[in-house]
Amino acid sequence: MAKNPFLLGTACSLGLLAMLPAQNDLRDRITLSNGRVVEGRVRSQYTADQWTILQGGKRIRVDVAQIAKKELVADKMVKFFKRRHQHQNSKRALGYLVDWAHSQGLENMARLQAMELVLQDATDENMHRFLGHRKRGKAWLWPNGNKMQTLAKLQKTMLNRPFRVAGERFALRCDTSLLLNVRALFDLEQLAVTWFEQFGKDLELAEVLKPIEIQTYRNPTEFPKWGFRPRPYFEPPPHADLGRTFYSGPTPERPNDLFFLGTQGLLYRTMIGQVNQQNSRDRVCAWVEVGLGMHMQQIMQGPSGFALPGKPRKMDMLAIGALGRGYRLTHLIHLPMYGSFYLTDDTATGVNWSAASMFTTWLLDDTKKKDKTRPAFLNYIRTVLADRQGDSSTTFDRVMGKPIEQFDEPWRVWLNKVAGN
Repeated sequence: MAKNPFLLGTACSLGLLAMLPAQNDLRDRITLSNGRVVEGRVRSQYTADQWTILQGGKRIRVDVAQIAKKELVADKMVKFFKRRHQHQNSKRALGYLVDWAHSQGLENMARLQAMELVLQDATDENMHRFLGHRKRGKAWLWPNGNKMQTLAKLQKTMLNRPFRVAGERFALRCDTSLLLNVRALFDLEQLAVTWFEQFGKDLELAEVLKPIEIQTYRNPTEFPKWGFRPRPYFEPPPHADLGRTFYSGPTPERPNDLFFLGTQGLLYRTMIGQVNQQNSRDRVCAWVEVGLGMHMQQIMQGPSGFALPGKPRKMDMLAIGALGRGYRLTHLIHLPMYGSFYLTDDTATGVNWSAASMFTTWLLDDTKKKDKTRPAFLNYIRTVLADRQGDSSTTFDRVMGKPIEQFDEPWRVWLNKVAGN
Protein backbone atom coordinates (compact mmCIF):
# COMPACT_ATOMS: atom_id res chain seq x y z
CA MET A 1 0.00 0.00 0.00
CA ALA A 2 1.44 3.36 -1.01
CA LYS A 3 2.53 5.58 1.89
CA ASN A 4 0.41 8.55 0.91
CA PRO A 5 0.89 11.31 3.57
CA PHE A 6 -2.81 12.08 3.48
CA LEU A 7 -3.74 8.47 4.19
CA LEU A 8 -1.19 8.10 6.96
CA GLY A 9 -2.45 11.24 8.62
CA THR A 10 -6.05 10.11 8.74
CA ALA A 11 -7.10 9.92 12.38
CA CYS A 12 -10.90 10.02 12.41
CA SER A 13 -12.98 7.14 13.80
CA LEU A 14 -14.77 4.75 11.47
CA GLY A 15 -18.13 6.40 11.96
CA LEU A 16 -17.05 10.00 11.34
CA LEU A 17 -17.66 10.19 7.59
CA ALA A 18 -21.15 8.75 7.89
CA MET A 19 -22.06 11.41 10.44
CA LEU A 20 -21.24 14.31 8.13
CA PRO A 21 -24.30 16.26 6.98
CA ALA A 22 -25.86 14.72 3.89
CA GLN A 23 -25.69 18.05 2.05
CA ASN A 24 -21.89 17.81 2.02
CA ASP A 25 -21.99 14.60 0.00
CA LEU A 26 -21.29 15.44 -3.66
CA ARG A 27 -19.88 12.09 -4.75
CA ASP A 28 -22.31 11.38 -7.60
CA ARG A 29 -21.21 13.12 -10.79
CA ILE A 30 -23.53 13.58 -13.77
CA THR A 31 -22.30 14.93 -17.11
CA LEU A 32 -25.02 16.27 -19.39
CA SER A 33 -24.96 16.23 -23.18
CA ASN A 34 -24.24 19.99 -23.22
CA GLY A 35 -21.09 19.42 -21.15
CA ARG A 36 -22.49 20.67 -17.87
CA VAL A 37 -21.43 18.67 -14.81
CA VAL A 38 -23.78 18.27 -11.85
CA GLU A 39 -22.44 16.91 -8.56
CA GLY A 40 -24.46 15.75 -5.57
CA ARG A 41 -26.33 12.57 -4.72
CA VAL A 42 -28.89 11.02 -7.05
CA ARG A 43 -32.09 10.30 -5.11
CA SER A 44 -33.01 7.44 -7.43
CA GLN A 45 -31.45 6.29 -10.68
CA TYR A 46 -34.55 4.27 -11.59
CA THR A 47 -36.99 7.07 -12.40
CA ALA A 48 -37.74 7.07 -16.12
CA ASP A 49 -37.98 10.75 -17.05
CA GLN A 50 -36.05 12.86 -14.54
CA TRP A 51 -33.39 12.36 -11.90
CA THR A 52 -33.44 14.42 -8.73
CA ILE A 53 -29.95 15.30 -7.52
CA LEU A 54 -29.55 16.51 -3.95
CA GLN A 55 -26.92 19.24 -3.76
CA GLY A 56 -26.63 20.99 -0.46
CA GLY A 57 -30.06 22.35 0.35
CA LYS A 58 -31.01 22.31 -3.33
CA ARG A 59 -32.79 19.76 -5.46
CA ILE A 60 -31.65 19.77 -9.06
CA ARG A 61 -33.71 17.93 -11.65
CA VAL A 62 -32.18 16.74 -14.89
CA ASP A 63 -33.84 15.00 -17.82
CA VAL A 64 -32.63 11.44 -18.20
CA ALA A 65 -32.41 11.92 -21.97
CA GLN A 66 -29.81 14.66 -21.40
CA ILE A 67 -27.45 12.49 -19.33
CA ALA A 68 -24.30 11.66 -21.28
CA LYS A 69 -22.26 10.11 -18.47
CA LYS A 70 -22.83 9.09 -14.87
CA GLU A 71 -20.40 8.31 -12.08
CA LEU A 72 -22.44 7.01 -9.15
CA VAL A 73 -21.53 5.74 -5.72
CA ALA A 74 -23.94 2.86 -6.36
CA ASP A 75 -21.92 1.68 -9.37
CA LYS A 76 -18.66 1.99 -7.45
CA MET A 77 -20.12 -0.21 -4.70
CA VAL A 78 -20.81 -2.91 -7.27
CA LYS A 79 -17.20 -2.72 -8.44
CA PHE A 80 -15.91 -2.75 -4.86
CA PHE A 81 -17.62 -6.03 -4.05
CA LYS A 82 -16.67 -7.59 -7.36
CA ARG A 83 -13.01 -6.90 -6.51
CA ARG A 84 -13.43 -8.00 -2.90
CA HIS A 85 -14.92 -11.36 -3.86
CA GLN A 86 -12.39 -11.88 -6.64
CA HIS A 87 -9.45 -11.32 -4.28
CA GLN A 88 -10.86 -12.66 -1.01
CA ASN A 89 -7.92 -15.04 -0.54
CA SER A 90 -5.22 -12.43 -1.17
CA LYS A 91 -4.28 -10.13 1.69
CA ARG A 92 -2.10 -8.08 -0.64
CA ALA A 93 -4.92 -7.55 -3.16
CA LEU A 94 -7.33 -6.58 -0.39
CA GLY A 95 -4.76 -4.03 0.72
CA TYR A 96 -4.85 -2.54 -2.77
CA LEU A 97 -8.65 -2.52 -2.48
CA VAL A 98 -8.26 -0.08 0.43
CA ASP A 99 -6.38 2.30 -1.88
CA TRP A 100 -8.90 1.82 -4.69
CA ALA A 101 -11.89 2.49 -2.44
CA HIS A 102 -10.25 5.63 -1.08
CA SER A 103 -9.52 6.87 -4.62
CA GLN A 104 -13.19 6.36 -5.53
CA GLY A 105 -14.56 8.31 -2.59
CA LEU A 106 -15.70 5.18 -0.73
CA GLU A 107 -13.94 6.24 2.45
CA ASN A 108 -15.99 4.14 4.85
CA MET A 109 -15.54 1.03 2.72
CA ALA A 110 -11.79 1.68 2.55
CA ARG A 111 -11.66 1.95 6.32
CA LEU A 112 -13.84 -1.12 6.78
CA GLN A 113 -11.54 -3.16 4.55
CA ALA A 114 -8.47 -1.86 6.37
CA MET A 115 -10.07 -2.74 9.68
CA GLU A 116 -10.76 -6.32 8.61
CA LEU A 117 -7.12 -6.70 7.53
CA VAL A 118 -5.64 -5.29 10.72
CA LEU A 119 -7.93 -7.42 12.88
CA GLN A 120 -6.47 -10.45 11.14
CA ASP A 121 -2.88 -9.19 11.20
CA ALA A 122 -2.06 -6.79 14.03
CA THR A 123 1.45 -6.22 12.60
CA ASP A 124 0.19 -4.39 9.49
CA GLU A 125 1.48 -0.89 10.21
CA ASN A 126 0.14 0.70 7.03
CA MET A 127 -3.40 -0.33 7.88
CA HIS A 128 -3.02 0.79 11.49
CA ARG A 129 -1.89 4.22 10.39
CA PHE A 130 -4.58 4.47 7.73
CA LEU A 131 -7.14 3.90 10.48
CA GLY A 132 -5.61 6.61 12.67
CA HIS A 133 -4.12 4.20 15.20
CA ARG A 134 -1.12 5.32 17.26
CA LYS A 135 1.71 3.12 18.40
CA ARG A 136 2.71 3.17 22.06
CA GLY A 137 5.59 0.82 22.73
CA LYS A 138 4.62 -2.43 21.05
CA ALA A 139 0.88 -1.80 21.30
CA TRP A 140 -1.39 0.02 18.86
CA LEU A 141 -4.03 2.38 20.23
CA TRP A 142 -7.43 2.59 18.53
CA PRO A 143 -9.71 5.66 18.45
CA ASN A 144 -12.84 5.13 20.53
CA GLY A 145 -14.79 8.34 20.96
CA ASN A 146 -12.45 10.82 22.61
CA LYS A 147 -10.10 8.10 23.84
CA MET A 148 -7.26 6.07 22.38
CA GLN A 149 -7.35 2.47 23.60
CA THR A 150 -5.64 -0.83 22.97
CA LEU A 151 -7.79 -3.33 21.11
CA ALA A 152 -8.18 -5.41 24.27
CA LYS A 153 -9.37 -2.38 26.24
CA LEU A 154 -11.70 -1.32 23.42
CA GLN A 155 -13.27 -4.77 23.27
CA LYS A 156 -13.83 -4.63 27.04
CA THR A 157 -15.35 -1.14 26.80
CA MET A 158 -17.74 -2.36 24.09
CA LEU A 159 -19.51 -4.58 26.63
CA ASN A 160 -21.07 -1.47 28.17
CA ARG A 161 -20.84 1.02 25.31
CA PRO A 162 -21.43 -0.44 21.81
CA PHE A 163 -18.85 0.50 19.18
CA ARG A 164 -20.14 1.93 15.90
CA VAL A 165 -18.66 0.89 12.56
CA ALA A 166 -19.91 2.68 9.43
CA GLY A 167 -20.21 1.41 5.88
CA GLU A 168 -21.88 3.07 2.90
CA ARG A 169 -25.54 2.08 3.28
CA PHE A 170 -25.39 0.48 6.72
CA ALA A 171 -23.78 1.22 10.06
CA LEU A 172 -23.42 -1.36 12.81
CA ARG A 173 -23.18 -1.00 16.58
CA CYS A 174 -21.70 -3.97 18.41
CA ASP A 175 -20.76 -5.19 21.87
CA THR A 176 -18.61 -8.18 20.93
CA SER A 177 -15.95 -9.39 18.46
CA LEU A 178 -15.00 -6.58 16.09
CA LEU A 179 -13.95 -8.98 13.35
CA LEU A 180 -17.28 -10.80 13.40
CA ASN A 181 -19.14 -7.50 13.21
CA VAL A 182 -16.96 -5.99 10.51
CA ARG A 183 -17.74 -9.04 8.40
CA ALA A 184 -21.43 -8.76 9.28
CA LEU A 185 -21.33 -5.18 7.99
CA PHE A 186 -19.71 -6.34 4.75
CA ASP A 187 -22.55 -8.85 4.40
CA LEU A 188 -25.13 -6.09 4.91
CA GLU A 189 -23.44 -3.92 2.29
CA GLN A 190 -23.45 -6.82 -0.18
CA LEU A 191 -27.13 -7.36 0.65
CA ALA A 192 -27.81 -3.75 -0.35
CA VAL A 193 -25.95 -4.21 -3.65
CA THR A 194 -28.03 -7.34 -4.34
CA TRP A 195 -31.24 -5.59 -3.31
CA PHE A 196 -30.71 -2.84 -5.87
CA GLU A 197 -29.60 -5.27 -8.56
CA GLN A 198 -32.65 -7.49 -8.15
CA PHE A 199 -35.36 -4.93 -7.40
CA GLY A 200 -34.07 -1.41 -8.10
CA LYS A 201 -35.59 -0.91 -11.53
CA ASP A 202 -38.85 -2.77 -10.99
CA LEU A 203 -39.60 -1.14 -7.63
CA GLU A 204 -38.07 2.26 -8.52
CA LEU A 205 -36.05 2.17 -5.32
CA ALA A 206 -34.62 5.32 -3.75
CA GLU A 207 -30.93 5.38 -2.83
CA VAL A 208 -29.78 5.00 0.77
CA LEU A 209 -28.17 8.37 1.45
CA LYS A 210 -27.81 7.91 5.22
CA PRO A 211 -26.64 4.59 6.70
CA ILE A 212 -29.29 2.26 8.10
CA GLU A 213 -28.44 1.61 11.74
CA ILE A 214 -28.18 -2.00 12.95
CA GLN A 215 -27.28 -3.08 16.47
CA THR A 216 -25.98 -6.55 17.30
CA TYR A 217 -25.94 -8.13 20.76
CA ARG A 218 -23.45 -10.71 21.96
CA ASN A 219 -26.14 -13.23 23.02
CA PRO A 220 -29.94 -13.66 23.22
CA THR A 221 -29.93 -12.72 26.92
CA GLU A 222 -28.59 -9.22 26.23
CA PHE A 223 -30.97 -8.78 23.28
CA PRO A 224 -34.09 -6.67 24.09
CA LYS A 225 -36.63 -9.06 22.61
CA TRP A 226 -39.83 -7.74 21.03
CA GLY A 227 -42.12 -10.65 21.87
CA PHE A 228 -42.10 -13.97 23.68
CA ARG A 229 -39.15 -15.32 21.70
CA PRO A 230 -35.90 -13.52 20.85
CA ARG A 231 -36.16 -12.71 17.14
CA PRO A 232 -34.50 -9.90 15.13
CA TYR A 233 -36.73 -6.90 14.41
CA PHE A 234 -36.58 -3.44 12.87
CA GLU A 235 -38.25 -0.33 14.30
CA PRO A 236 -38.85 2.08 11.40
CA PRO A 237 -38.84 5.87 11.53
CA PRO A 238 -40.14 8.05 13.08
CA HIS A 239 -39.41 5.74 16.02
CA ALA A 240 -36.03 4.11 16.70
CA ASP A 241 -35.08 3.74 13.00
CA LEU A 242 -32.92 0.86 14.17
CA GLY A 243 -32.64 -2.88 13.54
CA ARG A 244 -31.67 -5.27 16.33
CA THR A 245 -30.27 -8.79 16.18
CA PHE A 246 -27.99 -11.04 18.22
CA TYR A 247 -25.41 -13.81 18.06
CA SER A 248 -26.28 -17.28 19.27
CA GLY A 249 -24.42 -20.55 19.70
CA PRO A 250 -20.81 -21.21 20.77
CA THR A 251 -19.18 -20.25 17.43
CA PRO A 252 -21.59 -18.05 15.46
CA GLU A 253 -20.73 -17.16 11.86
CA ARG A 254 -22.97 -14.11 11.64
CA PRO A 255 -25.86 -12.56 13.61
CA ASN A 256 -29.26 -14.26 13.55
CA ASP A 257 -31.41 -13.50 10.48
CA LEU A 258 -28.99 -10.75 9.46
CA PHE A 259 -30.24 -10.54 5.87
CA PHE A 260 -33.89 -10.54 6.96
CA LEU A 261 -33.16 -7.63 9.28
CA GLY A 262 -31.15 -5.71 6.70
CA THR A 263 -33.97 -6.08 4.20
CA GLN A 264 -36.40 -4.56 6.69
CA GLY A 265 -34.17 -1.51 6.90
CA LEU A 266 -33.82 -1.33 3.13
CA LEU A 267 -37.58 -1.55 2.65
CA TYR A 268 -38.19 1.48 4.84
CA ARG A 269 -35.27 3.51 3.51
CA THR A 270 -35.72 2.78 -0.21
CA MET A 271 -39.53 2.51 -0.48
CA ILE A 272 -41.79 2.98 2.51
CA GLY A 273 -40.52 5.89 4.57
CA GLN A 274 -42.21 6.37 7.93
CA VAL A 275 -44.97 4.52 9.77
CA ASN A 276 -47.65 5.54 12.27
CA GLN A 277 -46.15 8.05 14.68
CA GLN A 278 -48.31 6.75 17.54
CA ASN A 279 -47.42 3.05 17.22
CA SER A 280 -43.88 1.72 16.83
CA ARG A 281 -45.31 -1.73 16.08
CA ASP A 282 -47.38 -0.58 13.12
CA ARG A 283 -46.36 -1.81 9.67
CA VAL A 284 -47.61 -1.08 6.17
CA CYS A 285 -48.06 -4.66 4.95
CA ALA A 286 -46.63 -7.18 7.38
CA TRP A 287 -46.71 -10.32 5.24
CA VAL A 288 -44.90 -8.67 2.32
CA GLU A 289 -42.29 -7.14 4.60
CA VAL A 290 -41.67 -10.46 6.34
CA GLY A 291 -41.81 -12.36 3.06
CA LEU A 292 -39.28 -10.17 1.27
CA GLY A 293 -36.97 -10.22 4.28
CA MET A 294 -37.10 -14.00 4.51
CA HIS A 295 -36.64 -14.33 0.74
CA MET A 296 -33.40 -12.37 0.97
CA GLN A 297 -32.39 -14.35 4.04
CA GLN A 298 -32.80 -17.55 2.04
CA ILE A 299 -30.88 -16.44 -1.05
CA MET A 300 -27.91 -14.72 0.62
CA GLN A 301 -25.31 -17.35 1.46
CA GLY A 302 -21.60 -17.99 1.76
CA PRO A 303 -18.88 -17.44 4.36
CA SER A 304 -19.10 -14.54 6.79
CA GLY A 305 -18.14 -11.28 5.09
CA PHE A 306 -18.37 -12.76 1.61
CA ALA A 307 -22.07 -13.52 1.15
CA LEU A 308 -23.49 -13.69 -2.36
CA PRO A 309 -26.98 -14.37 -3.72
CA GLY A 310 -27.87 -17.88 -4.86
CA LYS A 311 -30.86 -20.16 -5.11
CA PRO A 312 -33.12 -20.13 -2.03
CA ARG A 313 -31.93 -22.66 0.55
CA LYS A 314 -33.59 -24.77 3.27
CA MET A 315 -36.90 -24.53 1.48
CA ASP A 316 -38.21 -27.96 2.45
CA MET A 317 -38.73 -27.11 6.12
CA LEU A 318 -40.36 -23.79 5.29
CA ALA A 319 -42.67 -25.58 2.84
CA ILE A 320 -43.65 -28.12 5.50
CA GLY A 321 -44.35 -25.25 7.90
CA ALA A 322 -46.47 -23.36 5.37
CA LEU A 323 -48.59 -26.48 4.75
CA GLY A 324 -49.48 -26.72 8.42
CA ARG A 325 -53.05 -26.58 9.69
CA GLY A 326 -54.67 -26.28 6.27
CA TYR A 327 -53.38 -22.72 5.87
CA ARG A 328 -55.25 -20.47 3.44
CA LEU A 329 -53.83 -17.34 1.82
CA THR A 330 -56.84 -15.26 2.81
CA HIS A 331 -55.58 -15.60 6.37
CA LEU A 332 -52.13 -14.25 5.49
CA ILE A 333 -52.51 -10.95 3.75
CA HIS A 334 -54.01 -8.75 6.48
CA LEU A 335 -52.02 -9.96 9.51
CA PRO A 336 -50.53 -7.41 11.96
CA MET A 337 -46.76 -7.55 12.37
CA TYR A 338 -46.42 -7.73 16.14
CA GLY A 339 -49.44 -9.85 17.04
CA SER A 340 -49.04 -12.42 14.26
CA PHE A 341 -45.26 -12.65 13.80
CA TYR A 342 -43.65 -11.72 17.14
CA LEU A 343 -45.94 -11.74 20.17
CA THR A 344 -46.15 -15.48 20.78
CA ASP A 345 -43.99 -18.52 20.12
CA ASP A 346 -46.58 -21.04 19.00
CA THR A 347 -47.45 -23.15 15.96
CA ALA A 348 -49.68 -20.50 14.42
CA THR A 349 -46.89 -17.91 14.53
CA GLY A 350 -44.45 -20.35 12.95
CA VAL A 351 -46.91 -21.10 10.15
CA ASN A 352 -47.35 -17.36 9.51
CA TRP A 353 -43.58 -16.94 9.08
CA SER A 354 -43.32 -19.94 6.77
CA ALA A 355 -46.34 -18.95 4.69
CA ALA A 356 -45.18 -15.34 4.22
CA SER A 357 -41.74 -16.55 3.18
CA MET A 358 -42.90 -19.27 0.80
CA PHE A 359 -45.73 -17.31 -0.82
CA THR A 360 -43.33 -14.42 -1.52
CA THR A 361 -40.69 -16.75 -2.97
CA TRP A 362 -43.27 -18.48 -5.15
CA LEU A 363 -44.69 -15.20 -6.44
CA LEU A 364 -41.18 -13.92 -7.27
CA ASP A 365 -40.17 -17.10 -9.08
CA ASP A 366 -39.78 -16.22 -12.77
CA THR A 367 -38.94 -19.81 -13.81
CA LYS A 368 -42.49 -21.16 -13.47
CA LYS A 369 -43.84 -22.56 -16.72
CA LYS A 370 -47.36 -21.58 -15.71
CA ASP A 371 -48.78 -18.96 -13.38
CA LYS A 372 -46.23 -16.25 -14.20
CA THR A 373 -46.70 -14.02 -11.19
CA ARG A 374 -43.48 -12.00 -10.74
CA PRO A 375 -44.41 -8.86 -12.77
CA ALA A 376 -47.81 -8.51 -11.12
CA PHE A 377 -46.36 -9.17 -7.67
CA LEU A 378 -43.68 -6.51 -8.11
CA ASN A 379 -46.47 -4.11 -9.03
CA TYR A 380 -48.35 -5.22 -5.90
CA ILE A 381 -45.29 -4.57 -3.73
CA ARG A 382 -45.10 -0.99 -4.98
CA THR A 383 -48.83 -0.55 -4.59
CA VAL A 384 -48.97 -1.59 -0.94
CA LEU A 385 -45.56 -0.41 0.29
CA ALA A 386 -44.67 2.71 -1.69
CA ASP A 387 -48.15 3.90 -2.65
CA ARG A 388 -49.79 2.81 0.64
CA GLN A 389 -52.96 1.52 -1.01
CA GLY A 390 -53.69 -1.00 1.74
CA ASP A 391 -53.19 -4.72 2.32
CA SER A 392 -56.82 -5.78 1.88
CA SER A 393 -57.82 -8.74 -0.28
CA THR A 394 -59.54 -6.26 -2.59
CA THR A 395 -56.22 -4.56 -3.33
CA PHE A 396 -54.51 -7.91 -3.85
CA ASP A 397 -57.24 -9.17 -6.20
CA ARG A 398 -57.19 -5.97 -8.26
CA VAL A 399 -53.43 -5.70 -8.70
CA MET A 400 -52.72 -9.41 -9.13
CA GLY A 401 -55.56 -9.78 -11.65
CA LYS A 402 -57.59 -12.50 -9.91
CA PRO A 403 -58.94 -13.35 -6.44
CA ILE A 404 -56.38 -14.50 -3.91
CA GLU A 405 -58.38 -17.72 -3.41
CA GLN A 406 -57.35 -18.79 -6.91
CA PHE A 407 -53.68 -18.79 -5.88
CA ASP A 408 -54.22 -21.33 -3.11
CA GLU A 409 -54.22 -24.50 -5.19
CA PRO A 410 -51.15 -23.86 -7.43
CA TRP A 411 -49.22 -22.55 -4.42
CA ARG A 412 -50.01 -25.64 -2.35
CA VAL A 413 -49.10 -27.94 -5.24
CA TRP A 414 -45.70 -26.23 -5.35
CA LEU A 415 -45.34 -26.41 -1.55
CA ASN A 416 -45.94 -30.15 -1.57
CA LYS A 417 -43.31 -30.58 -4.28
CA VAL A 418 -40.75 -28.53 -2.38
CA ALA A 419 -41.57 -30.37 0.84
CA GLY A 420 -40.90 -33.68 -0.87
CA ASN A 421 -44.47 -34.97 -0.52
